[in-house]
Order: sequence, then structure tokens, then C-alpha cells
Amino acid sequence: MPAATQRIRQYLNQFDLKRLFEELGWDRYAQPLDVPVDGQTYRLTGIAHKRNMAVFSCSPSGSGQVPDYATRRKIERQVARTIHEHLIIYVDSENTTQIWQWVKREPKKPDACREHQYQRGQSGEALIQKLKAIRFTLEEEGDLDIVKVSG
Repeated sequence: MPAATQRIRQYLNQFDLKRLFEELGWDRYAQPLDVPVDGQTYRLTGIAHKRNMAVFSCSPSGSGQVPDYATRRKIERQVARTIHEHLIIYVDSENTTQIWQWVKREPKKPDACREHQYQRGQSGEALIQKLKAIRFTLEEEGDLDIVKVSG
């Protein structure tokens, strides 16, 4: 297994999202975003960005759990008003569950919400394969645009 894949797996399992995205070649992004939904405010912490696409980690609900699907969709729509292209990683308070959410937007097509759930201790192979698709090297920087980043 290549060293990069080992590090990606390690950071994923440790819930170390900042180092994970550094490994993927993304730039740091520290801008927080508060999103009110149904009487509760969710704190989204900026993790990384690349070519106008931002990655956020979302705080758990008051119960410490990842918000339910309907609430996650509402959060996503609120975020899209501020930052059109983004990825949100929902994490529970025990750091056992991550839900990765992104929306594919294409002209003249309805938005397609995609989610991937990761549980601590899983191999994470399917998610790691997706993450490798958004891994960028310094040599690729000059040719990157939002289309390549949002893939």
C-alpha cells in the first residue's frame, strides 16, 4: 500500500480532517459558518478549500448525533447560498461516525445529493478511492479549475 494511502487511511480513522485534506493537497480554510435550521444553529468549521470549493465539518446536533438526512439537506441548501460548491462532513460527538455530503450540480438537471458514511475502524476503501480523485499535486496546481476540483 503506498504511503499516501496509508496516511489518508490513518487521518480518516483518526478523524483528523485538516491533516487529511493537507495530504490531499488542499489549502487551509479556517472560515466558520453558522447555519440556522429548525430553531438550532449548526456550526460549520472550515477545513480546506481548492479553487472556490470549500470543505466544512459540521458540529453534531444537540444530542451529539449526526443530524438526520432531512436536516442535513437543509444545512446543505443554506450553505449553498454562501458557498455554492462545497463538501460537508458531518461528525458525531464521539468521533465514531462521519457522513460526507456533496451535491453534484449540472445545468438543466436537478441537484444530485450524494452521501458516504464512514464508521471508525472500517477500512474506508470506497471513501479513500473517492478521496484519491480529489488529491492534487503541486505540479497540477496550474491546470486546476472548479470543474476538476468538484469532479
